[in-house]
Amino acid sequence: MTAENTAEWVVNSSRRRRRLDLQLSQLWKHRELAFFFAYRDVRVRYKQALLGGAWAVLQPLVGALMFTIVFNRVAEIEVDSGSYFAFATAGFVTWNYVSAAVGSGTGSLLYNGELLTKVSFPRLIIPIAAIMPGLIDLTIGLIVAVVASLVTGGSFSVTGALVGLPLGLALLIISVCGAVMYFSAKVVKYRDVMVLVSFGLQIMLFLTPIAYPPSQLPEAWQTVAYINPVAGAVGLIRSGVIGAEAPTVGQVGLSAGVAVVGFLLALVSFRSHEREFADVI
Repeated sequence: MTAENTAEWVVNSSRRRRRLDLQLSQLWKHRELAFFFAYRDVRVRYKQALLGGAWAVLQPLVGALMFTIVFNRVAEIEVDSGSYFAFATAGFVTWNYVSAAVGSGTGSLLYNGELLTKVSFPRLIIPIAAIMPGLIDLTIGLIVAVVASLVTGGSFSVTGALVGLPLGLALLIISVCGAVMYFSAKVVKYRDVMVLVSFGLQIMLFLTPIAYPPSQLPEAWQTVAYINPVAGAVGLIRSGVIGAEAPTVGQVGLSAGVAVVGFLLALVSFRSHEREFADVI
């Protein structure tokens, strides 16, 4: 690389950092708009629901019960510690958040197409706001998982909750943000992405250790599974809420590395398509 090329690369890198800093500062400046979008989505979700917020409790219980019947009783999958029901509850509520957030976030720009053509604001706010309402259900669901663990003879460690839970949630949100930014930008131009994402989520449910512990996988695949960042997030969250064995530092590092790289690439992709949104929609 010549001195001229090196100087050009440094200048371009500096410009990219400034654009990123500007984008993040604009997001913070318009944070109230993001909360407004999230609040609007929550109201719409529960507006005509007879049971309202009770679904946030019933859904993980019913889902965990079905997992217990199919995978624990029929397939005879066992967990390393605690009850399978608590294990399934923690996994189900986490995956339910991923599925709902990625599903709604992918189509968020399309659903708000009129805003994109008439109002000036950072477009990234829309997919980011789309993943926020599900955090309420996730929080309630994790509380249900803690109760399920204690009722069924499991354990709950305050230390684990203070370490594993925050790390797991951070990894989960970074992973979901990256996926939503990438797919929401792509679906504006290619509507087929909505179908592919829905299909992909169904496959990922079984590829991610949700219904089974990673120890059930062949030894050679136990670390490979953590290439999926959600696997690392689920493992950390389970260690925080039901006292399950936490992933190793190497496994968490692998998941975190993939999540951060994916997030940055998705952000670059979103920014590169942002100017086309209003024209395509």
